[in-house]
Amino acid sequence: MQIRGTKGIGGFLKVLLQCCFVLGIVFLLGLYFIVKVLGIHFNLFIGCIYPCGIAFLSLIWQFIGLFDSLKLGNPFCEENILRMKYGMIASFIISVFTGIALLLTVFVYSYYTLQLQVALGFITILFFGVGIALYILKELFSEAIVYKEENELTI
Repeated sequence: MQIRGTKGIGGFLKVLLQCCFVLGIVFLLGLYFIVKVLGIHFNLFIGCIYPCGIAFLSLIWQFIGLFDSLKLGNPFCEENILRMKYGMIASFIISVFTGIALLLTVFVYSYYTLQLQVALGFITILFFGVGIALYILKELFSEAIVYKEENELTI
């Protein structure tokens, strides 16, 4: 299976992420009505979900750009470093707001379940790790770009 090019896995993942992006926008716009239908009162916990959703949509948008450059066959470019930087920031924002939501469920809103608290803890740790991984990849890609430019100059 090809990784780069128009028939590679990058093109398939880009289409999949575009579908997730559209569904995420629909879900985020409808979240207020979903919460009303479920009978949950709007509180700080629900208020933490909106910034997480916006940051998650931003993260998906950055990955769409990354897979687009992979599809075009140019993964080592300056735009990808910026995309990874913005994705790293979005991951840390998700981690912070889910951490705040976790603290709210533990100390303020006692009617939320243990399963939700465990899931929020997992999401907090997961996106903190994603942010660190994107920082490392950003540094590796910047070094790869330097080596690529030096290699192009010597030939």
